[in-house]
Amino acid sequence: MATKRKPQTNQDVATVKGPQVPASVGAAFDTEDTGFENVQASDLIIPRYSILQGLSPQVTKGKPEYDPNARVGAIYNIGLQEVIGDELRFLPVHYTKVYMEWAPRSSGKGLVRIHEDSDILDKATRDQNNRATLPNGNYIAETAQFFGFDLNGRTPRKVFIPMTSTQLKKARRLLTLAMSEEITLDNGKTRTPPIYYRVYTLTTVPESNAEGSWVGWKVERAEALPDLPDWQSLAEAAKRFRASLTAGNAKGDMAGVEGEQPAQRVRYNEGDPL
Repeated sequence: MATKRKPQTNQDVATVKGPQVPASVGAAFDTEDTGFENVQASDLIIPRYSILQGLSPQVTKGKPEYDPNARVGAIYNIGLQEVIGDELRFLPVHYTKVYMEWAPRSSGKGLVRIHEDSDILDKATRDQNNRATLPNGNYIAETAQFFGFDLNGRTPRKVFIPMTSTQLKKARRLLTLAMSEEITLDNGKTRTPPIYYRVYTLTTVPESNAEGSWVGWKVERAEALPDLPDWQSLAEAAKRFRASLTAGNAKGDMAGVEGEQPAQRVRYNEGDPL
């Protein structure tokens, strides 16, 4: 006799509150038989937020990912194909670093593998562009990953934000700001609070170097978590989210990441909208 599977509760997906419906409508959906009984955390994705660049497929007509509402310089939800805007209120809950192995752009192969151990760098040497290059010709891009909550809307949304190449210094800035926090406990002792102690405002700014121009992140402190309404619930949600991530039960959506290859640089013309 088959054992009935217990319904899964997934802490890895943000709850989106819909409009209040009349009692006659609500009664039709007031049931425990939802169709989600067999859904597990591993079946879900954590949306990836990126800044759209000049060659991003979302702003390139003719590409399957093309979005007429998208524009260069906008923060974009890649998986759900949504324009977030120019500013994001972000509460980080977890940080990790991966090492992405890319084939040369001319090969057309894109992303080859994601390494979680920095030992891969021991096998690499620096090329003329200072990229960590493997004997097979592929190169390694250090990638900082922040998982947390998008607080722009009424309900927190779980997201993750990868930062690589020139944006690694922005990741270091966020980490430095977070680790410089200090709180005093009731017993008089001081300590550095968890990374989810503070909200950060992420905006987009134009940047350039000898290779070209692009749009990058700007990181600034915002409110401390205890200054937010119902902050205790958000703190508990942050703990659950972090526990799921550290246990390996939740991962970020890497679909389409080939279009964000860090070697990509685009020079914009004077006056181009960002």
